[in-house]
Amino acid sequence: MDVTIRPAHAGDEEAIARFTADTFEWGDYVSDMFPIWLASEDGIVLVATDSDDCAIAVGRGQMMSGTESWLQGTRVSPQWRRQGVASALTAGLVEWARARGARVARLLTEEWNEPARHQVAKSGFKQTSTWVVGVRTIGASEPTTSGNGGQRARARRKLELAHSSEAIPAWVSWTSGPLVRPARGLHADGWRWSELTSEHLAQAGKHGSLWSSQAGWVVTRRDDEALYVEWLECGPDDINDMMRSVVDLAFESRAEILRIIVPEVDWMVAALERAGFEPNRMLIYEMAL
Repeated sequence: MDVTIRPAHAGDEEAIARFTADTFEWGDYVSDMFPIWLASEDGIVLVATDSDDCAIAVGRGQMMSGTESWLQGTRVSPQWRRQGVASALTAGLVEWARARGARVARLLTEEWNEPARHQVAKSGFKQTSTWVVGVRTIGASEPTTSGNGGQRARARRKLELAHSSEAIPAWVSWTSGPLVRPARGLHADGWRWSELTSEHLAQAGKHGSLWSSQAGWVVTRRDDEALYVEWLECGPDDINDMMRSVVDLAFESRAEILRIIVPEVDWMVAALERAGFEPNRMLIYEMAL
């Protein structure tokens, strides 16, 4: 295999856009993110190149804290797959993270993506947790099989913006609650995962993304069309009302789509389905460095 692993540069953008154009049915996000990743100071983008120094694979590594790294966006040109290119690229990203003090590297893959799961396992990663991404449209009038028939039942307890002073109570509740173990202590942050600290929640409070009700707390993120719930603290007795509260929040914020990211727990998945969400399973893999 005549392949070289090196840091990416702007001249690789065209080749990367070409071989990632049809990664999924909807395309891919990697080519759009590539220039942003290059400009970031807390990560690296590596490419594998052929004998002509043309990029044939790409992947990104980022430090999430002083000891945690996150790997993402690994893509290989179709004609170079199953030749060890992805493993070589992953090894380069792991070495980059180790050199910066990371003690763990993590990544995410979809449950259905058997080739990716096989490749990361071959590279030494082990699956450590399973997450569910619940997706539903907001304001849709059509009935759902397990939902409420399209009639939006409002929550009894409305979510209100929480001050950063609630970070400690929220964190203490979560660390002693039923979700911390299946989450392995992690939380989602823009499709990256890292260990949750009270400082993360304090920052969410300062930025207006920490919400609370008597049912619990959530941390949200908003893009052009969707509202994301990236962290949720709640127990099984209150989860149905929490789901209604989150749907109300999305409706009031005029989001078209609501996505909730939670660790896989039976009562949580059942609540998502009752609230009209379509659950999709995602797998977190880790490697100790």
